[in-house]
Amino acid sequence: MSRVPNPPFLRYRRAYPPPPRLHWLLLLLVGSVGAVMALTLPASPLRDLAIGALEGAWPIYLCVWLRKVDARSTALYWALAALVTGVLFSWLLWIVVVFEVREDLLDHYNRREPIGLRLNLPLTVLLSFVYFQYHLCRIAREKAAAAAIPDVVVEPPAADWETSSEFPD
Repeated sequence: MSRVPNPPFLRYRRAYPPPPRLHWLLLLLVGSVGAVMALTLPASPLRDLAIGALEGAWPIYLCVWLRKVDARSTALYWALAALVTGVLFSWLLWIVVVFEVREDLLDHYNRREPIGLRLNLPLTVLLSFVYFQYHLCRIAREKAAAAAIPDVVVEPPAADWETSSEFPD
């Protein structure tokens, strides 16, 4: 008996929206601009607002996408709380957001769309949303390639007794 393995594009279900397709290097560049702004501009409420908007926009967008994929996701609430609370609690809440997003991604891509996503814990801590976007960009490219291919229905081979001419119709 021969078994044909599933091609990678058949692993994705079309019921779920594709992940954001922003290249991770662009996200790293935007984060670097925010860090340079924090180091060079004089302290002011306007600077803090600009840096907060620049640094918080992508995590919130990613949390909104996760909420579309799974209505039970709580990462968006944590991200909004981190954005609203200010400097004192925001670092602690952003750590919670990073691990909530990590768990939601692992849950989605290992149960609902089982592709076997694995996320390294040290890279999650060090690079967080850039690391997530690295994987999501790859997944988005694969989903786009899968969407371009028409649905294929694979029928099992006929049993010997179905093709045999010994039995009358």
